[in-house]
Amino acid sequence: MSKLLPKRFVPGRQKRWEPIPEAVLLSEMSAITEWLELRLLDAHAEILFENYIFAEGDWPERVLRILCDKAVAGVQVYITLDALGSRSFPSGWTTELCAAGAHLHWYHHLQLKGLEKRLRRSHRRVVVVDGQWAVVGGFAIADDWLTGAPGTMPYREMLFACRGNLVEQGRQIFFRHRPESLPSLGTAAFFQPDTLWWGHGRFLEGAPPGSLAVRRRLLAAIRAARSSVWIATPYFNPDPIILRAIYHAVQRGVDVRLLLAGRITDHPLLRFGIQAYYQKLMRRGVHIYEYEGAFLHAKYLLVDGFWASIGSANLDFLSLWFNHELNLELRAPLAALLLRTLFLREFAQARKIDPGPWRSRPRWRRIIEWFLAQLDRWVQAHALGQRRY
Repeated sequence: MSKLLPKRFVPGRQKRWEPIPEAVLLSEMSAITEWLELRLLDAHAEILFENYIFAEGDWPERVLRILCDKAVAGVQVYITLDALGSRSFPSGWTTELCAAGAHLHWYHHLQLKGLEKRLRRSHRRVVVVDGQWAVVGGFAIADDWLTGAPGTMPYREMLFACRGNLVEQGRQIFFRHRPESLPSLGTAAFFQPDTLWWGHGRFLEGAPPGSLAVRRRLLAAIRAARSSVWIATPYFNPDPIILRAIYHAVQRGVDVRLLLAGRITDHPLLRFGIQAYYQKLMRRGVHIYEYEGAFLHAKYLLVDGFWASIGSANLDFLSLWFNHELNLELRAPLAALLLRTLFLREFAQARKIDPGPWRSRPRWRRIIEWFLAQLDRWVQAHALGQRRY
């Protein structure tokens, strides 16, 4: 497979690139919810469902009812939820799932013993249905994603689903967080010939401290970039090595753009900390866009209009160093074209930060940014400790 790729993107010790015969890429929450529900309703053998957030609400209850009904009908339903992210999951729903025959597993209940390990959350979003479709993205099962709280419009999100050999890999990855061993699907598994309609892809598992594949491949792609690095992420506070790679890319003449959450965000104070990076980034030549009209929660990257990464990982030190994350790395021309089109649309609807007016921002903002920047440096230094970058 690697002979099909430019040399600068050829992997070292990575998972094998797999052909993607069929795929779906969605960015509107209305389309994401409809597509997900239809896939779950069509399931006849197995549903694997993992998410960081599954909260009480109308849409989550619809999803719950589908999962319960499928379990009662004999479909093997496995659900993995993060104990911290899904802490508002009603206890009554747990009872219903168990009564229906679904297998619910909580990832890392909080406790004092082994605190660092317990603070490592599973931030992954993965759905696998009947061995036919594997889904990744940044979406959560919560009404906020549809109602737009704290704004008024649905979140800007991302879902990528594919068929082919990657689906079985998705099943294996899902059960790494489970007490059960990987069950066999037998003849229910989906088969597709190795066609090249979309290109190739492979999963990137962030499973600290053993695997930092998401960070490693992101860093390699930025260092190899020759023309463009476009990054969409709601939270931006990477480690110094990632920042240095971004600055070096600009020095090589690479068009580096960041698409970040704007005034509509779920963490207003955190936004000040992110904005503390703006002055230095713009001075180095990085273009910064803040999305307006809705909360940008999607996480995707496009390098040189050819290499892409979509999934759950934010460009912050928690996602890159601590959380369990799952991205899909793509060498898929059609997916890259769709992402480029999406980026251009989002840039047009975003506010580009002008360095001149930004330097004239109020003094009180500068003070808050400075304080949060110092706090961020302290947290990163103490969290990462003696770990090698």
